[in-house]
Amino acid sequence: MIVDTAQAQLDAGRIEAVAGAAEEIDGVAPLGEQPLRALYGDADFSDAASDAAGSGGEAGSGGAAGGVRHLVAWAGAGAGVDDLGEDGSGGQLIGYAQIDGTGRDATAELVVHPDHRRQGIGAGLVRAVIEREPAVSIWAHGALPAATELAEKLGLIRNRELLKMRRRGAYGPALPERTPVAGIELGTLAEAASEGGTRWPGLDARAEFLRVNNAAFHWHPEQGGWSRDMLDDRLAVDWVDTGAVFLAVDTSGDRGPRLAGFHWTKTVAESGEPVEGEVYVVAVDPADQGRGLGGVLTGIGVEHLEGTADAESVVLYVEGDNHPAIRTYEKLGFVVEHVDVTYTSR
Repeated sequence: MIVDTAQAQLDAGRIEAVAGAAEEIDGVAPLGEQPLRALYGDADFSDAASDAAGSGGEAGSGGAAGGVRHLVAWAGAGAGVDDLGEDGSGGQLIGYAQIDGTGRDATAELVVHPDHRRQGIGAGLVRAVIEREPAVSIWAHGALPAATELAEKLGLIRNRELLKMRRRGAYGPALPERTPVAGIELGTLAEAASEGGTRWPGLDARAEFLRVNNAAFHWHPEQGGWSRDMLDDRLAVDWVDTGAVFLAVDTSGDRGPRLAGFHWTKTVAESGEPVEGEVYVVAVDPADQGRGLGGVLTGIGVEHLEGTADAESVVLYVEGDNHPAIRTYEKLGFVVEHVDVTYTSR
């Protein structure tokens, strides 16, 4: 039995336990951070995944317009499915799917408990998702063989690929020497006068940040189309350090300073675990592409993560069809570690 369930009626702990059991068997988390947060009602949270001249956060649905919907798969306890109530009560929770957004912007993620695979539960959840959103893109984290087999069985096509790449500074090539770019000054968001610093008076750093982000990611389902409130909310998250958000400011124009690109870095430090850095977002104004700013900004951010932040390794996420960015990262010693894909109905 697969039923639509309001967030307030979800047993989020049981769903997270199913996801944990699947991760233990597969070695890959079936649900991203955003869907897990949405389980508990934080549907506006978004750790946006992105890439244009660069990369972004974890793969997963990104808070598209239209809200979040939940589907729960139940199995009957005792005599069978007939023992279930209309909402699945009295049974065993064996699967879950989450839809975020509507129309072509809709994305979905799902999981089936390992003990109940090969019983049609996954296919049933996929069909239920497509029935509600025919144009949905469904994430398959890790591109596992079982997910590929199910997609082929249902006649779905792969429409997106997101690569996770990692650089281990101890084993990778030395970072190239930073090459100055004519008319460009490098600094951090914290140094901007509009953020309380002393550099680039007259530059509204956040307004320029938003302009460059939306221009670079105009095509992207999660990273594009941000509002000022969205940017302010993301910069207010507790892990954000504006001193680790690097800016490339063009000071050569007659109209004052203008942002040409940025690199937003992230540091993850779990208790007892090595520090991990992340190339969270790199963006270059389309008008400034071809000046080498993507490589310069990535390099300065990685230098900070491996040096000041003492990260043992640095990760990034990049769209599989962004070949120029991938080549840039490979030259810096990043190698593909993991692949996530989405499938959609023909």
